[in-house]
Amino acid sequence: MPTRPLNKFVAFPLYILPLFFGVSMACGQSAPGYEKQLKEYLSQYPQADYNADGILTKQEAGKYRKIRNDIDKQKGLLERMPERTLSDHAYGPHWRNTLDFWKAESEDATPVVVFFHPGGFVGGDKSRYYGDPLAIACLQNGISVVTANYRYATQAPFPASHLDAARVVQYLRYHSESWGIDPERVAMSGASAGGNMSVWLAVHDDLADPDHVDPVARQSTRLTTIIGVNSQTSNDPFFIWDKIYQGKDAHSSTYHFYGIRMMPVEELKEKLRSPRFRKLTSEATSLNHVSEDDPPVFLIHPETLDQWNGKPLPPDTAQSKYAHHIAFGKYFKDKYDEIGLPCELRGREETTVDEQILWLRKWFAMK
Repeated sequence: MPTRPLNKFVAFPLYILPLFFGVSMACGQSAPGYEKQLKEYLSQYPQADYNADGILTKQEAGKYRKIRNDIDKQKGLLERMPERTLSDHAYGPHWRNTLDFWKAESEDATPVVVFFHPGGFVGGDKSRYYGDPLAIACLQNGISVVTANYRYATQAPFPASHLDAARVVQYLRYHSESWGIDPERVAMSGASAGGNMSVWLAVHDDLADPDHVDPVARQSTRLTTIIGVNSQTSNDPFFIWDKIYQGKDAHSSTYHFYGIRMMPVEELKEKLRSPRFRKLTSEATSLNHVSEDDPPVFLIHPETLDQWNGKPLPPDTAQSKYAHHIAFGKYFKDKYDEIGLPCELRGREETTVDEQILWLRKWFAMK
């Protein structure tokens, strides 16, 4: 399959886009010719139209500007890594379905770790892992690396992002022989949204469809292990309100994640109580999929377990704190411990890249 460039539309220099939108949005109102400019930029940068409705809004333009700026900053870190074997390679039909691949030096087929970026399911980019210490250490230890983009929830709500993660694993297995990777040794890592997807795919039943017309979809989605950072092990807001956080608000990503328009929290709760959304939140929750055939899991959170009193966090807790809290990891580890599955739970300051590499080498059966 041919590679897909990040942005093949070059009629307008990219530096013009942040300049124009930065000025326009700072004004807080439409500048002369603004709507016309939006239409012109949409024709050049269709990726900025996140909900694919054919209309580029100021909010979408601003988000596109931020992502482009973030990518530009991260590109400087590529020099810390070997040259990419493949860059912006398409693994699926959506423009966000792209990956970068680094083949570790080896005459034999290598294990591989797939990294998925954070961003609350509404932002972020695979460039987040350019120069990442764990990614670099993987390559130094004979482990190939993939970092992949996935659809934002603003483009397609759950389960789209998680199915994209599964598709990457299937795509790697389908191309394993030609890419020089071992299809039996595939792991995943990611932070926040990326960690969410990693732990979900680790415990979910195999999504392979043996009778599918697409040969990629026939491949297994099962993993050897994962390293999840700041992973939410439940995407059920009622579980979060009961076990994680005493506040009355909902995390801002909740609405987009489930494809729900913005509304007061009490209205949101009423909607989420409907059979349709109870089924959807259950499917989205990793804790509901744990079974005896699941792989070893390594979870990392900002705080240590002894810094948590075991009770839901107080109402004034910031979203960024409760959404990444070690409570998510503790409830998951308890489930794993009940059935005797390996699960390491660490605070950020309690682990090192060396320990994480040893974990990967152990489960990849590397000498």
